[in-house]
Order: sequence, then C-alpha cells, then structure tokens
Amino acid sequence: MSFTDGELTDHVRHLVRNQGPQTTQVWAQVRTNAVLAGRVRGTLSILRAQTRESRDAAMWTAWISKAQLELSTPAPAPVVTPPPTPAPVAAEPEPAAVAPVAPVAVEPPPSAAESTLQFSLPDAPSRQQRPTSTAPAVMFQAPGQ
Repeated sequence: MSFTDGELTDHVRHLVRNQGPQTTQVWAQVRTNAVLAGRVRGTLSILRAQTRESRDAAMWTAWISKAQLELSTPAPAPVVTPPPTPAPVAAEPEPAAVAPVAPVAVEPPPSAAESTLQFSLPDAPSRQQRPTSTAPAVMFQAPGQ
C-alpha cells in the first residue's frame, strides 16, 4: 500500500468518521504492519490538529482518540487449551511400608486484607499561626468606586 500523504489522509479521515465493525477490522490489519501503523498514527495527529478549530472539534477528537486506541491495543491472544491428559492411576501403598507421620502444623495463607501493605502518612502538624505581615492589606475595588 503505497498511498501518498493526501490519499492516506483522505482514507484515514473516512475511516475515522465512519465508525463500524469494518473499521475495527481495518485498524486490526493496519496494526499488523508497523510502517503503515506509524504513518496512520502521524496522519491521525495531523487530522486532530486540522480539526481542532472546527465546530465539530469535540466529535473529531473522540473519533480520533478511539482510532488511536484501536491502533495501540494489541490483538487478544488466542486461547489455547491443552489436551486433557489421563490421570495416572496411583497404586495402593502397602500398609507395612508406610512410616508413621507426625502431625504437621499448617499455617493458613494470609488473607488478602492481611497481606496488603499498610501505608500511613505522618501526623499532620497542627496549624500554626503565621507571623503577621508588615505589608498593609490590599483591597481591590472596581473602577469608579
């Protein structure tokens, strides 16, 4: 895709203005090509600057921000589930071979509230009186008063 700057700006302007499922697919395709994605990001910045002073600047800003977000978010990774493996059948141990086991004290894992770090701010110093200023108080008045 060797678009000139003007053609690329026209295409990007059209895609930004006409949001839909097709544009999401287009942004996903653009995201895969690093060079094209860089050019489109630059074009989006130019488009934002051009529409800044228009009466529809708020809508253009929202549309351009959405397009920039779609360009910067990576594609979701495919979910791969490992094939189920059959559980090995454990052989029954012989009772004579098992040594007596002493009971072991098991500590429960700390709860989320307990494991959270506790930060506290130092006590705020009490408000002290400021020394009185030697400058006279200034009162502003409207003209003519």
